Amino acid sequence: MIDFLLLYENIFKILPSGNIQKLMEVCYEIVGVPILTVDIMYNLFGIAPQQKTGDYYWDYLLEHRGYETDIAIHMYEQGIMQSVNEKKAPFVVNWGDVNPLYPKIQGVIRVNDIIEGYVTMQCTQDQITPDRMKAMEIIQDALAFFFKDNDTENSIYNTYQKVFIGELFNNRIHTKKQLELWFKNIGFSLNPPYRIVTVGTKDKQERNVLSYIQKTIQQLFPYQLGLIQHNILYILQYNLSLNGNPALGEKQFNNILVKFNAHCGSSNYFYDLLEAVNYQIQAEDALMLGQHADQKYRIHSYSDYYLSAILAPRIEQMPQSNYISPVIFQVRDYDRKHSTDFLATLRAYIYNLCDTAATASELHIHRNTLLYRLNKMEELTGFSLKNHDIFMHLMISFYMMEYK
Repeated sequence: MIDFLLLYENIFKILPSGNIQKLMEVCYEIVGVPILTVDIMYNLFGIAPQQKTGDYYWDYLLEHRGYETDIAIHMYEQGIMQSVNEKKAPFVVNWGDVNPLYPKIQGVIRVNDIIEGYVTMQCTQDQITPDRMKAMEIIQDALAFFFKDNDTENSIYNTYQKVFIGELFNNRIHTKKQLELWFKNIGFSLNPPYRIVTVGTKDKQERNVLSYIQKTIQQLFPYQLGLIQHNILYILQYNLSLNGNPALGEKQFNNILVKFNAHCGSSNYFYDLLEAVNYQIQAEDALMLGQHADQKYRIHSYSDYYLSAILAPRIEQMPQSNYISPVIFQVRDYDRKHSTDFLATLRAYIYNLCDTAATASELHIHRNTLLYRLNKMEELTGFSLKNHDIFMHLMISFYMMEYK
């Protein structure tokens, strides 16, 4: 039986010091099983006893004081990281690579409903009792007070930044005077060039994974502020000219996104923070369109998707007959009736900007054969392919058909 009165007394004695290691030591004495605390990045804050137990994850933390990214990704692949979205803490972790000899009672440290860390008891199966589950509930709630005073998202320093970035991303900052006041509150200025980045996962509930990704990005690109909103991670990057090696950082970032099955949308660079909302839309569009493309490279730049971003809303709203050139319908009907392939010829001709030599080379046909087909299509449709409006309509039509 656990002496809950003694547990409360010892927690209150430790509380003013904010020493998580001491808290783990007194909790270990009372609950009688090994216990540890880590932050969202799996950096070790406290562990007791400070000796190996034979469990791989416990012993690795004891020796290295934190997990490498590969281990965190492995825990994600095993479903351990996502478990905090599926179950109300505390709960028992007993799947994946967890040693069946050492199931774990898992607690989650939340501050203002943001996951800041985890607390874990290592047990044998018969040591998982209602008393220990209740003790874990007390301990995880107590740790929330400890984490409030640490350098977490909820510290006063970061709260100012979070409120500022929330105001910016929700288009509530409109004047330079407002910006100057906010810079004074957060204690520094955000200098250009800027860029807005959005990150999303396939599972819209994986908020703790987004928190992990956010802190990982912070290590690669130090000049940034971010928040998680509507299950999307929004980041404002600034002082971009001061980043050491952006290409290397983006390569490492892309590897993280791939491992967590996440995508990133990136806006163009800009220089006026009051225009941030316009570039936020760019990043959101790039994320949405890039996710649908499902490419191996997960950082999607708006500059690669601006035509899709312009045309996609109309494609969704309009029937195809309202935006496809009638020339295409007529040529397609002719192909069906005569078993020809004029539509492919027309597409190649338009995409080669009416360059007959380039088109003939691409199609592996003689130039005279190409001219015959083009003349035949003009005769069938009554339209001149040299007409500027016809050319533009055909170019847009082919693009929208491929996007659809």
